[in-house]
Amino acid sequence: MTIAISVELSHVCPLDEIGRQAEALEQNGFYRVWVPDTSASPWEVWLAAGRVAQRTRRIRIGLGVTNPFTRHPFVLAQAAASLQGLCGGRLALSIGKGIPRFFEKAGIETYPSGVEECITIVRDLIAGERVSHDGPAFRIDGLRLRTIPPETPVPIYLAAVSPESWRSALRVADGVATFWSEEAAANREQAMTERTLPTAALAAFSLSEEAFFPGTLQTLDALRERIDQMDRAGFDEVIVAYRDLSDLEAAGTLV
Repeated sequence: MTIAISVELSHVCPLDEIGRQAEALEQNGFYRVWVPDTSASPWEVWLAAGRVAQRTRRIRIGLGVTNPFTRHPFVLAQAAASLQGLCGGRLALSIGKGIPRFFEKAGIETYPSGVEECITIVRDLIAGERVSHDGPAFRIDGLRLRTIPPETPVPIYLAAVSPESWRSALRVADGVATFWSEEAAANREQAMTERTLPTAALAAFSLSEEAFFPGTLQTLDALRERIDQMDRAGFDEVIVAYRDLSDLEAAGTLV
């Protein structure tokens, strides 16, 4: 088996537990911990990711999926460049279009081109370039970050579900993050004929809570089978979304 086994930090993890869970993730040998940017979590994502960075030394850190509409590309780039320096080059970023229902409730305007524009802007800003951009979603007039460009570039994944979003990833991204499904496997197979990108897919796992996440796997054997299935389909990374420490420790036996 060649697929890397990562996790998504539990979105119900209390803020004061993040450090302990981060240490447990590193001790269990997981490849990466993705810190989700969601209003369902009891913490702010960059604060949480900084906490993970401070309490670990080896495990890679992914931030996302985040979006360019609640977090402007300039703000994203500044935060990512800062965290990349703090964590010693372990950061990756995942950017997607966000949740339409939340934007409607929050009164936030979105644009179809926003994700692609954001990825291009963020990459150039992190690299230390002075950026000017005039697009449907964002207009920037000669801005440059004051943060020092990190020695290690920040890989930017695009969160893709539809074939159209996979095509967007091929145009601008360094990788693809998605949910596991047969459709995702088919989209990956088609996309990889055009350009090879690292691909990561999420699988939810909870021994105790069936309704934790859509399609939650509730036995270790089911999780093992899903990981094998994703490995055979050619995915590079599985992201195990767990609920609590017992789930984390069980998943850790598969690493």
